[in-house]
Amino acid sequence: MWEFIVRVLLGLFLMVVAIKDLISKKISLWIVILCIILLSICIPFCKALTLLDRILGISLGLGVLILSKITEGKIGMGDGLVLSVTGMGLGFWSNLELFALALAFAALFSMFLLVFRLAGRKNSIPFLPFMFISYLFLCIPVWSEII
Repeated sequence: MWEFIVRVLLGLFLMVVAIKDLISKKISLWIVILCIILLSICIPFCKALTLLDRILGISLGLGVLILSKITEGKIGMGDGLVLSVTGMGLGFWSNLELFALALAFAALFSMFLLVFRLAGRKNSIPFLPFMFISYLFLCIPVWSEII
């Protein structure tokens, strides 16, 4: 049951930050902090993942934060923060899967924009909506197990 609560919490979190990213291309730090607090309450009751797996999941987001600093903001700091939060709830491998799928969806969307000349190479797109879509896509098998 607690794993399900964590999954729903992450889904709601990703939905909120994706909408915020679409509208303002920024996310609020208080949303991230609130989700960290709520996850911290739920995680002790979850037995599916080890503490090491959760720490490694967070490290994936920290790696993106470092890349954001190196690229001087071409990769958003918010993307790294959100990836750290999802890593806390999903663990390393599921978080890596989420990130890779989101990158693939973003790449396909970018190619579409480039091919039809709707955007140029210098244009930026919000990444968090692709993380939310990827999360929904990855949760479909989980829903069938619950029902």
